[in-house]
Amino acid sequence: MSETYVVLGIKKAMKDLLTNSREEFPAICSRCLGSDAHVKMIRQANGAECKTCTRPFTVFMWKPDRTTKRHSKTIVCLTCARSRNCCQACMCDITYGIPLDIRDAALKMAGINPDQRGLAGATTKNREVKAIMADKQEAKFQKQDEDGDDSRNEMAHDILVKLSQRLDASNNPTFKKSAARDTKNSLDVKKVDISKILARLPFGGVISPPPSDESIASFFIFGINDDVPQYAISDYLSQFGRVKNISVIHKARAGFVSFTTRQAAEAFAASIDSNGLNENKTTPGLLILEGKHVMRVSWGKPKSLGVTKEEHGKLSLVVAKVLKQLADKDQASTKKHTQETKTKTKPKKALTTKKNDTQEYKSLSADYEL
Repeated sequence: MSETYVVLGIKKAMKDLLTNSREEFPAICSRCLGSDAHVKMIRQANGAECKTCTRPFTVFMWKPDRTTKRHSKTIVCLTCARSRNCCQACMCDITYGIPLDIRDAALKMAGINPDQRGLAGATTKNREVKAIMADKQEAKFQKQDEDGDDSRNEMAHDILVKLSQRLDASNNPTFKKSAARDTKNSLDVKKVDISKILARLPFGGVISPPPSDESIASFFIFGINDDVPQYAISDYLSQFGRVKNISVIHKARAGFVSFTTRQAAEAFAASIDSNGLNENKTTPGLLILEGKHVMRVSWGKPKSLGVTKEEHGKLSLVVAKVLKQLADKDQASTKKHTQETKTKTKPKKALTTKKNDTQEYKSLSADYEL
């Protein structure tokens, strides 16, 4: 009889073991699994201690790639991974591959408190409390499915998808090379000295009055954006006369234009001076091309704008700074002109004498000085 009971006990234990092995399957993301369609795993019951709840759990080991000799394995139990919706191996979000701290911040933006989904015992250092809370969480998962507000879940889904795309782009080698190249270019630009180039450029020039030198029929244009086509500049200039040369460097956001005659140049300058945008005559003229491209124009002979890309990049930074300074000057000049106009038109108040409230005493006879 005892042997029968022993055999039955062994069979029951084997049945429970097979049942548990069928029911328990690891929660692993596609990145950790690898690109192979078929993955061979090694299962070890109670093979390690969970890094989160400290309970023993079933460890799974596998090779993500056939060429690698190192095995990947699960480091947290299925209950902790399910409560945090993370991979048991890399501890990132199992759906979107986002680190948990970034994901939790995104969930808070969507109005979902991630602490309500996690283990309450995870914040304590007591091992027994962690294990007890994990047992409660496991029982909760067995009784109910995941629940939540649909609208919030949709909002969280959109946010997590955008985060996932951003992280994928940042992990892309092409993106990293481009970012490294931009960083290197910015460092190279800072080292470039263009003081000699800037000394020759007429950033402080004006559009009116024209220079006394009759041979000057060219202008310095700066503030040119990348989306300004050169043909648009050429078409605009051609309405005032024959254009001799147009030299524009979009990288430097500046260039020079020249007319064949002084008369055409003066006509171009007069159109800018009378467009209603240049009340301050001490700064370069303001020109809006095609109603959307804003740039500054001043008289000046053609000069070198640099040769290398680094010099052009440094010059574009200077142009941006100068444009801001000129805008501040124009604003201050307009404000001053408005105040002066108000002062001139303000009616003068009539002078009124205030009555002295103090009582005056008059002597009965005239005072004489002895």
